Amino acid sequence: MSEKNTWHTVELPEGAELLKKELYDYNSEKGRYQIELFETIQGKFFAIGTDKDPDAKMIIYGSNVVPDKLMAIQTVIEKIEREGAWCD
Repeated sequence: MSEKNTWHTVELPEGAELLKKELYDYNSEKGRYQIELFETIQGKFFAIGTDKDPDAKMIIYGSNVVPDKLMAIQTVIEKIEREGAWCD
């Protein structure tokens, strides 16, 4: 059985970077947020979250670059729950 090629096997020019992005909607008592999960070609992950309210101040909740997508998303959700909607 041959191994299927994935986006990880794309040949890039030297110095180029390719990211895969997934979008999530997170709704809680703190508000409605969009979480963007990024995966690097090396298989590392990071996430950022922003408030979907167009009148809200722009605050970006982010994770570190980590080896697991669940960890990246969980970090952003915890930051939103801890710090979200604290300034109206």
